[in-house]
Amino acid sequence: MLRVRLLWRARLAGKAGLLALLLPALALSQPRLNLTTLPDLPPVSGKPNPGVAGGFAGLSGGMLLLGGGANFPDGYPWEGGQKVWHRTIYALPLNANSGQWQVVGELGHALGYGASVTWRDRFITLGGNDAERRYAEVVAYRWDAQNRKLLVDTLPALPRPLANESAACLGNQLYVFGGESERGAERALYVLNLLRPETGWKPLADLPGPARAYTVLVAAKGRLFVAGGRYTVNGQTQVLADAYAYAPGLNRWERLPDLPTPLSAHSAVAGSDGLVLVIGGDTGERLSQIERVNNQIAQSAPGLVRDSLTLRRNVLQRDHPGFSKTIWAYGPKTRRWTRWQDLPFAVPVTTTPVAVSGGFVLPSGEVSPGVRTPTSRFISFRKEG
Repeated sequence: MLRVRLLWRARLAGKAGLLALLLPALALSQPRLNLTTLPDLPPVSGKPNPGVAGGFAGLSGGMLLLGGGANFPDGYPWEGGQKVWHRTIYALPLNANSGQWQVVGELGHALGYGASVTWRDRFITLGGNDAERRYAEVVAYRWDAQNRKLLVDTLPALPRPLANESAACLGNQLYVFGGESERGAERALYVLNLLRPETGWKPLADLPGPARAYTVLVAAKGRLFVAGGRYTVNGQTQVLADAYAYAPGLNRWERLPDLPTPLSAHSAVAGSDGLVLVIGGDTGERLSQIERVNNQIAQSAPGLVRDSLTLRRNVLQRDHPGFSKTIWAYGPKTRRWTRWQDLPFAVPVTTTPVAVSGGFVLPSGEVSPGVRTPTSRFISFRKEG
């Protein structure tokens, strides 16, 4: 976990939230949630920033970086609003007395819903899509604090274009798992040696469970963990609860106890002692309702019946109850999932958590279908007593 100081003293002095920024690593027993709300993303064209889903996030040069993603800037889906992909890269200084998000660069093109990691002060983006297609590109960004500019380098492209995949670094090895390709949902795992990127991506053992996208890949205690995710066939989505651990030295997957509930589009980070924390996510209940109505719409001729179904679908989207607020913790010693905490805010999905000293940041994201949040939060835990 990168040791990045996260202070904002001027904004947070005297507030309990400041204490959260100085905590030690995550602990398993008797946790207490500490929450700090970070500045909202800056306005766009004089209008409040709605936030983005599917953005790429990471750390470099003392900056929290957030790039790309998509939103509905001109109206929600049930209002006829169109989804728009973006290329802007924002940065929030982590070592200043106070700070606001600033625009520091752009992705090569508008892009979202890929994967991103932080490695050796570099923010690496992998794959993703736009309204037209998926991409295989892998790009490394580094913030040059002295010259105040973003440096860009390319890495070998993924074996195939992917979107909604997951990625993690274990030492100097970059792993990418799952996602969606031209073949549908994937179960493949690949690795790239970041010290010798010219050797290219290498295939590893496929996941022994169902292919999936919108899952998590977490590196903890020398292993990789996958939990949950989803796949869609003929307009029907199956949200998964199964979990696995991968041992790189053996090139072997091990089945773990299932999550207590199916989840997709969730987040996950590694805690202390090999702990894996799974944050929020979509259980799929409302998604199934929306898909059933969408399938009925597709089979209906224009007219009153189709209009009625469209209205029902729009209401299901508009009145969505939000996503899970629970953090589940998997302990490698107990081999059990434990309900860790319920977060006291609308927890976003399709966001990339960024590990910082003592906790993690959830940057922007989607809080219900079509609805983004411009707010990012720093979350940490500590033992009581």
